[in-house]
Formats: sequence, structure tokens, C-alpha cells
Amino acid sequence: MSRIDFYTKVADPQGFACLLAATVMRKGERLLVWFDSEQQLDTFSRQLWSFGDTRFVPHCRLGADEAADTPIWLTARLPDALEHPVLLNLGSNLPERMERFDRILEIVGRDEASLETARLRFKAYRERGYAIEHHDMSNK
Repeated sequence: MSRIDFYTKVADPQGFACLLAATVMRKGERLLVWFDSEQQLDTFSRQLWSFGDTRFVPHCRLGADEAADTPIWLTARLPDALEHPVLLNLGSNLPERMERFDRILEIVGRDEASLETARLRFKAYRERGYAIEHHDMSNK
């Protein structure tokens, strides 16, 4: 069964998402990052290209020719047949068929709207019986 990691009270959710992607890659895991739109995907891709002066975070779109050799895939649509070790959910919905991921990562900002969305997601994951880890990032 999947494990869900909530990173809460994050000051800069997009910057933290880049850091989290780099951390997952450094651990030798493959990461799928899911967005609501192609525009959000393109923005995040640019952030990964410029993330830090000395860090390179290799990534590509899901389905790209180089995807088999790239540790981080970006998508605005979750295909039905795909199974993947780690999902970073930067979209507004819960993924369908959550069990196809070993871990699902959720980043929660400090604003009330983000916190409310996180409460609803936390409840939905818990009702489905998933193990949930909470990481308070307010002091980081």
C-alpha cells in the first residue's frame, strides 16, 4: 500500500517542490510530477533548469523519447496504465488508482486555502487506509 507524505507549512511551495524532486532523484528513485495544466508543467520545468547554481535536476515530459533514461517525469495527465514509484502531486485533485505509486508526496503552503485543501486530502487518504507521514516545514 502507498505511503503518503505531507510537507506542511512550506514557505515557498514551488521552490520546495524543486528541492524535493532533487532529493528523490539523489536517493535513486524515479519521480513523476503531476500538474493541472501544461502551463504549470512548463513553469516548473524552467524552475528545475535554473534550480541552484551547481545542481542539475534531469527531467523530461512523460512520454518523451528520453524518458526511459530520465529520473524525473513531468505530466499534466496521469495515464491509466502507468505505475511509478513516487508521485509528487502538484495538481488540485487526488490521483486515481493511488495504489500504483509506492509514495505520494503532497506539499502544503502556509495560506489558509492550501491548509484547507490539505485537510480534505489528508481525510480522503486516511479514509482509504493509507499510511500518512507528516513533516512540519514551518521552521525550515
